[in-house]
Amino acid sequence: MKVFRNSTTALMIAAVAVLATLGSGCGYIKKVIAKDKLNQGMIEYNKGNYRNAQEFFKDASDTDPNNPTTWLCLGATRVKDYRKEIDNAKKKEIANDALKDYQNALSLANGNCGVIDNALSYMAVIYDDLRNDDRNDVRSVDEWRKTMEQRATNACMKRDIQAQSFYGLGVDYWKCSYDQTTRYQDKALSANDQFHYRKMDYSPEALADRQKAQACVTKGFEYFEKALVIDPEYTQAMFYKGLLYRELQKLIKEEAKRKEFEQMALKIAAEANALQKKKEAAAAEQRAHNQAAPTS
Repeated sequence: MKVFRNSTTALMIAAVAVLATLGSGCGYIKKVIAKDKLNQGMIEYNKGNYRNAQEFFKDASDTDPNNPTTWLCLGATRVKDYRKEIDNAKKKEIANDALKDYQNALSLANGNCGVIDNALSYMAVIYDDLRNDDRNDVRSVDEWRKTMEQRATNACMKRDIQAQSFYGLGVDYWKCSYDQTTRYQDKALSANDQFHYRKMDYSPEALADRQKAQACVTKGFEYFEKALVIDPEYTQAMFYKGLLYRELQKLIKEEAKRKEFEQMALKIAAEANALQKKKEAAAAEQRAHNQAAPTS
């Protein structure tokens, strides 16, 4: 009986080992099948057959939902879809599906900088498209800003990408203020001074618009400064920083302060122009040097 018990135990251990092997084998087979679907989808995508590619990517994601590359590829096909969709409701639905794909990829990135860069870049593009299609879509505006902030601060991103992201946020907040101050423009006064003081305190609604413009100016300065810390010669960030001083000029009634802001705007514009000309001269010199260099 003792021998029988030992034999039974040995058989049970062997059975468990076989089951474990089969289980891991099934997982491996699924990954192989999903990878094949992914590769076929990429072939179709590169041929321009986006619908076929999308079906392959869907199959791949169903078979192995833990591969971030599959979600990136599926999201790319949906971006193609929503950009050619003419029905706004359908377009928004497809765009939101694409966002879910990129969020899935991001959650599976596990520190993979290529995946993180791709996902955040496309998410920013999608939110930007959504907010441009519907200026009242506050959620898309907020999510675009959050995504750009992630791109700007993520350790995976190259320094130039971080600077560009901060710059993009700065421009967005400059436009936020500009849109408000333009609504209160006096055409007669603007004929002589396009930066004239805007009367934005005659009603609670006007005062709220002024406060919004001031808040946007503050955020704009914050992001342009961050861009310039990364790249002190970022001339476009310098130009827009000068334009923020023009926004302050519109929001301040006190003439001395208005003059101060005007001088700051002019000073920054002159510095940015000088730096831009220096860069262009250096680039022209480099091109001339390359053309004169002997070819082997």
